[in-house]
Amino acid sequence: MKQLGIGVIGLGAIGAKHLSVLQNMREAKIVGVSDINPELLNKAIAGTQIGAYTDYHELLANPELEAVIVATPDQLHKDICIAAANAGKHILVEKPIASTIEDGEEMIAVAKENNVKLMVGFTLRFVPHYVQAREIIRSGKLGKIISVYSRRLNVITQADRLGGRIGVLHFLGIHDFDLIHWLLGVEPTQVYSAESTSVEKRFPQENETFNTFKFADGTLVCAHIGWNLTTAHPGGRDFKLTVIGDKGSLDIDLACQGLQFYSEFGSKFPSTAPGLDLEDKAFIDCVLDDKEVPVSGKDGIIALKMVLAALESIEKDMPVKIDCA
Repeated sequence: MKQLGIGVIGLGAIGAKHLSVLQNMREAKIVGVSDINPELLNKAIAGTQIGAYTDYHELLANPELEAVIVATPDQLHKDICIAAANAGKHILVEKPIASTIEDGEEMIAVAKENNVKLMVGFTLRFVPHYVQAREIIRSGKLGKIISVYSRRLNVITQADRLGGRIGVLHFLGIHDFDLIHWLLGVEPTQVYSAESTSVEKRFPQENETFNTFKFADGTLVCAHIGWNLTTAHPGGRDFKLTVIGDKGSLDIDLACQGLQFYSEFGSKFPSTAPGLDLEDKAFIDCVLDDKEVPVSGKDGIIALKMVLAALESIEKDMPVKIDCA
């Protein structure tokens, strides 16, 4: 069986999850991991033979390394991904692709120059519920799509954990923005966004928003994105999707994913929807089989443009055009 020599750069919450997935994947040969925090490194490799590096350049210099997952804060993506591409390593980079459009486009260009694959980590594309929804939409069973409503809400502690580094649109909204673009297969042309200001914010970034998009075919989309759910919420999340067509409709409700747990300490709705494992498997398979990645750098750029346009709309309190060219 073919294996891919792979590493993880950035061992925060999502990087640690990627590492856990890779450790249970036969196709993955984990060459090493990198983080500037020695405590995170030691925790990640405890009981294993995985190499640990506080300097990611040393990991990239390892001749056994063929690909990396970049799971650092987004403002670090550009330099790390460019270094990886110049070292000839294939790249799966967490969303958003970068902090700016210019940085993202440079990453794409350097990956192309070095003939390495660059995939953006939009995990919702691999969740079976959304995969089936896309199949139904693309089959024409719903007819012509009229409107889409999505909701992605998280607990308030997410904002506290990030400490004002980014707002809810970069962290959560970009998932749904990419998802809707992927479901519809049509590009967005305009957005009008607004944020709630009724409660004083602990951080300056937006934390509860409604985002109304127009798409090129006339489809109207509303995305409700926020992270103000109480910590007592049994699922810690409220994810929904409704698609209305002129011949039918569909609904997805992932607030409760089929498993409900009740005890004297309260109730919990654990997450059961796969996604990250299927995403990492898709990336590894594409590298091993030399196939095109399912989520391109261009996809990452479009989703980032949607976020930046929404933020501009909030600031100006007016609709903003989106140029996906």
